[in-house]
Amino acid sequence: MTGTGGDSDARRKVQFMVARRKEAQEKALRVVLYVRISSDPGGLEKGVDRQEKDCRILADLLGWQVVRVFRENDTSAYKQKTITLPTGERVRRVIRPQFRELLTLLGRRGAEALIAYDLDRAVRDPRDLEDLIDTKVLAGFQVRSTTGSLRLENDADVAMARVLVAMANKSSADTARRVKRASQQQAEDGRWHGGMAPFGYRMKDSSLIPVPEDAVLVRQGADRILAGDSLYRVVRDWNDANIPSAKGTKWATTALRQILTNPAITGVRTYRPILDDGSLSKEVVLTTQGIWEPLLDREVFEKVGQVIASRGDAYRVERRGRTRLYPFSGMIRCERCGIVMRKQSDFYVCCMPERGACSRRISFAQTNAVILAHSPRRSPRPGSWIA
Repeated sequence: MTGTGGDSDARRKVQFMVARRKEAQEKALRVVLYVRISSDPGGLEKGVDRQEKDCRILADLLGWQVVRVFRENDTSAYKQKTITLPTGERVRRVIRPQFRELLTLLGRRGAEALIAYDLDRAVRDPRDLEDLIDTKVLAGFQVRSTTGSLRLENDADVAMARVLVAMANKSSADTARRVKRASQQQAEDGRWHGGMAPFGYRMKDSSLIPVPEDAVLVRQGADRILAGDSLYRVVRDWNDANIPSAKGTKWATTALRQILTNPAITGVRTYRPILDDGSLSKEVVLTTQGIWEPLLDREVFEKVGQVIASRGDAYRVERRGRTRLYPFSGMIRCERCGIVMRKQSDFYVCCMPERGACSRRISFAQTNAVILAHSPRRSPRPGSWIA
């Protein structure tokens, strides 16, 4: 009898523990995770992966159920941009779409808790912190971080968060100022600033090393422009020869124009500072001699730039209506789909945005002849013809 009673007690105890565990699981708070890293040029996302792993461990320890993860990789929580509100007002804001979506979800009570890796991963701008505080007051969710730096449970927690965010914001401002000054010093020394190397070069030790096969293309392109060829004809020939661009794709006239008008190919280092609004200055404020080998002589570079600029000016004059080299490009509409047709090679082709959706094309010369034969003898004005 005693043994049977002991077994019965043990069974009831197990059943009680199972019931309590089930009840705890049913009452587990729904939690969302927020992870962010400021810089990840390679897009590997290893930093946010580590943060998410630590946040999930904390959620498991607290017995909370993760319902969603908000990830912002290679996203600054400090840099501001100038935007225009729906009211027309221009303001400065930190742009973080995932953070804003997170606040929206918490505001409509889509979760009862938030876990971030650290305070400065969640917020680094005082305005963002106040938005988080306001949302918490209205929705009543809990806030945690794996480092313990983010808690908004009482007035003391909120005051401490405001102090820490102010300090983090100041630290970011100091770093930005030092980086800006270091970039200027690099320009003064004639060193390359980093980032993607201009076509024709590869980067090495704050300098540029010519890539022989690409350097040949740069010189060839410059020679052909000076000989009278257009940018379009050059890139068409390169594409026909299956010569890849810097990105491994087909060549475009805009890419070739940027290459041939970049002072770096003459061994010149230019510096444009970051403005107070976070944008890059359009004006070059410093020009020095770079420490790398030029691909083009300065005289040749300037002549190429003048030819390209003069052709651009002529094109803009034509666009104003004085003369149109292709008078009906963008004015004729396809009879099949109604989309405008533009001049390509010896044809007008349909500009349907979906590749392969419409292959309609008509002869350029024959179409012009037919339209001009039935039109007054004057420059065509905006309208639509059906072809």
